[in-house]
Amino acid sequence: MTLPLRVTVAPERADAAPGDNLTFDVSVRNASDIVEHYGVELLGLPDGATVRTEPDVAKLRPTEAGTLTVRVTLPVHPPAPAGTYVVGALVRSKYRHDVSRCVEVPVDLAAVERITVQATPEVVTGGRAGQYTIEVANGGNAPVRLYLAATDPERRVTATFEPPSVDLPPGTAARALLTVQAPLPWNREKQRQLSITATPDLPGAAAGSGTASFVQKPRFASKFAKVAGIGAAVLILAAAVAVPTLLASRAKEKDPAPAPGSTAAVVVPTPPAAAPPSAAGPSAPPSAPASVAALPPAASAGASTAPTPAPANGGTTARDVDLTAPKDGVIPDDAFRAQGFLVSADPGAVAVSGCEGASGAAVVTDPDGVRFLTSSTADDPTKCHTVPLMLDFFVDAPAGAIKVTPVDPDALEMDVVYLDMTRSTEPTLAVTAAKAKAHLGIDFILIRPRSADGAATAPVALKAIRIAALGG
Repeated sequence: MTLPLRVTVAPERADAAPGDNLTFDVSVRNASDIVEHYGVELLGLPDGATVRTEPDVAKLRPTEAGTLTVRVTLPVHPPAPAGTYVVGALVRSKYRHDVSRCVEVPVDLAAVERITVQATPEVVTGGRAGQYTIEVANGGNAPVRLYLAATDPERRVTATFEPPSVDLPPGTAARALLTVQAPLPWNREKQRQLSITATPDLPGAAAGSGTASFVQKPRFASKFAKVAGIGAAVLILAAAVAVPTLLASRAKEKDPAPAPGSTAAVVVPTPPAAAPPSAAGPSAPPSAPASVAALPPAASAGASTAPTPAPANGGTTARDVDLTAPKDGVIPDDAFRAQGFLVSADPGAVAVSGCEGASGAAVVTDPDGVRFLTSSTADDPTKCHTVPLMLDFFVDAPAGAIKVTPVDPDALEMDVVYLDMTRSTEPTLAVTAAKAKAHLGIDFILIRPRSADGAATAPVALKAIRIAALGG
């Protein structure tokens, strides 16, 4: 049976993206023998699409043809899922519903990527490490797997994400924990700008990005607090000595003076008992009040009155640490954590051309088979061996004495920074227990090549270190 209706659509297919406007011309021919009124609607469009038809109805006489223009606007927010939509252009009579015809038009909707990255908080202030919560959202119209990364311009920050990647359907979001670590600055606050990226696993796909700041307090910041604590301890000790003396002095002023020729006895305390003094004893020269006499002898001038951390290993017994124990290659900065210190290169201490970003440490073997610990870049153990190498002892367990064993004993010298914020240079690569104790212990050491005319003459090459805990 021949239908009394003929329909064609132009274009026959369409390529589009979210937010596009599409136009279809629907041509209709009345093949019946009566006048008909025809309308058109599009079926199968993405959710949120809007349709407008001009004119709304085509009035056609027998054998007459007309064109209905259909304008479609695809949604932007949220975008329709990417893919191929088979759209049906349904033309039918307004008064005879059994008279209709549908023509299919494929519409290919392209994938769009809208990845957003936000860090909370935007600024973290801390020491060696900090943490952020990273929220990643997929505002596009296709599912994506995103790989997370964070970098800083100086490449001094190590970033770890948990989880390292996320799978996001369209219109969803997920969170990851970002932990960053970086070497502490020496004596001034350092603000590190972080660039955080979420990269899709599709070739050529654009990554989403965000920013955050990591503000690090300098190494010496904790030392000022420590000095304030020492000062407070000194004031407390001074008060413990002065207050009893003052009270005794006032008590003496209140006692009546003995009459001339009186045989009244002088009160003498009997240490260490705390019983009241007897007035019946023989006369004796006055002594200091018991509260003063019971105190230990005062510290000599220049001696520290601050509390000393409990020594490790049961006192000041020295321990030998093999600095070549890790396998060859770049080692993590906490490779010697069990031995009480961290290790890293410090390119800011002495300028070395081409090594401005070198912050690593490595164990290497030279052509003669000699193994040693040295400075290096973070990814290449063969570079930047003349950058100073830092051994940083834990704040709660400072070193009480050290002796470093190098490959060449005449090629290196050592800068020592103590807990009282003083420093010294030691050509012998050793610090005695007496010297360390006089300065409250060793905070960190910086070993660097001796130089001639400003040029380093040898690499930093260490074999072992002997460490003694801070004595009481």
